[in-house]
Amino acid sequence: MTRIFLMLGLLAIGTAPAFAQPACPIDFQSQSASMTCRCAPDAAVAGMVWGSGPYTTDSRVCRAALHAGAIPASGGVVLVAPAAGLQGYDGSTANGVTTSDYGAWPGSFTVAAPGAVASACPADFQNQAAPITCACMADAALSGTVWGSGTYTNDSRVCRAAIHAGAIPVTGGTVTVTPAPGQQAYQGSTANGIATEDYGPWAGSFTVAAASAAPVAAAACPADFQNRSTPLSCTCTADAAMAGVVWGSGTYTTDSRICRAAVHAGVIPVTGGTVNLQPAPGLQAYAGSAANGVTTSSYGPWSASFIFQSPK
Repeated sequence: MTRIFLMLGLLAIGTAPAFAQPACPIDFQSQSASMTCRCAPDAAVAGMVWGSGPYTTDSRVCRAALHAGAIPASGGVVLVAPAAGLQGYDGSTANGVTTSDYGAWPGSFTVAAPGAVASACPADFQNQAAPITCACMADAALSGTVWGSGTYTNDSRVCRAAIHAGAIPVTGGTVTVTPAPGQQAYQGSTANGIATEDYGPWAGSFTVAAASAAPVAAAACPADFQNRSTPLSCTCTADAAMAGVVWGSGTYTTDSRICRAAVHAGVIPVTGGTVNLQPAPGLQAYAGSAANGVTTSSYGPWSASFIFQSPK
């Protein structure tokens, strides 16, 4: 009789695909690898979140997923990937969730629907024996050493090598990384703003190219561009584009509302869209103007600015 019950139990387990994905952890602290997990509806209704993608590792994962647009309020499956800690996190409001600002924090995570983006790229390509398609976020390419040009040692930083190879811009993207035989020598060079190093014999290599898959889904834009020093690609919702104060024309003060400025600059319609921002030096004066239904204000000296770049 015990054996019959055991067999019935095994059959029940084998026919329960709803449990294929584990429940997401409350937060992403002590995690070092990407994971696919399920958010229950009640997991997304409460809890603190800091940042606007990436988020601090002590933020509630499922609440962040709702903010990022990766799931609806009814929950769903998400891909959560580790990211480098930032010097500052900007809060914003998106999809009915308001997140908070924070200062320096040692670790971050990004969250997206599994079908929207590839898994995050590994730091390097050691112990990989097959090609992979993966996503490089902007912060993954900010630092790390790369050896070689075109063919890189497999302990080189994948996403930094991808920029050097011209596979992605500094704002990130999806790449295909392919293992290659080890070389007797690797020659460094400077390309696309990245300087790589020379090296001698190394046992394994990789090459990297732009993937044919869809680009990385951009996270929701923060409210403004304060405390940022690197390019940013993010998504403006229609709600974010409708309100807020903007100072300047073309070049905007960093405390201007990003999405409202994007409508003024003509890079998105009032219904929203994806924008690419670059930091710019502060100006002695910012002239306001009216464009695309948005009126911006004039201002005197301000220490830092941002501009919009056309999508690649």
